[in-house]
Parts: sequence; C-alpha cells; structure tokens
Amino acid sequence: MQVNQPESVPVTYNDPTLAARLKTALSAALGSQNVLEGKSAMVSEDFGLFGLEGRRIPCFMLWLGAADPGKLADSLRTGRALPSLHSSLFAPLPEPAIRTGVLAMSSAVLELLAQ
Repeated sequence: MQVNQPESVPVTYNDPTLAARLKTALSAALGSQNVLEGKSAMVSEDFGLFGLEGRRIPCFMLWLGAADPGKLADSLRTGRALPSLHSSLFAPLPEPAIRTGVLAMSSAVLELLAQ
C-alpha cells in the first residue's frame, strides 16, 4: 500500500510544556473541575500542519465540551455514545459552548502574550 502524501497530514501532537502551561491558565479561568485531560489517541487532523514539519512550532489542540448536560448524563448512565462532532445529529448548546470557548481561548491567548 502506498500513502498519497498530498492527501495525508501529520499526527496531532500536543506539546507537553505548552499543554501544562495552558492547563494552568484554563483551570484558573474555567475552574479546575472543568478542565480534564483527555486520553491519548492516534488521531490525525489538519491542525497538525500548524506545527510545521518536525514540530517546529509548539501546538496545543483542545476539545470543548458542548453537550447538553442532560444528554451527557443519559449517555453516561446508558453507555450510548453522544453524536460526534461530524455527525448530523451533533447538537451542542450554543450559548454556553460559545461563552466557554471564548473564555477558554481568550485565557490561553492572554497567557501566551504574558511572556
């Protein structure tokens, strides 16, 4: 099997030093109970391109929880997975998701500018 390079992207890699720094900033802004470390996964996303070849630019990709708390509780209780991001059934709650996302990203940017 041959990989067609123009159709592939590098692995998504969170720089550990940057991740630790931003976890501190995000925890301060959102509350530590709302900042969770995800499990490592073998994923590839075009986000990895931002780090350039050889990870020359440290990157950090985060996931924003946007599920309806009632649906999340049902999912945890029943074991049925919630619709994923690319599903036509994905239905985040807009207001808290946008508010939390703006707060998270603003906190991260302010932390990075504080050097």
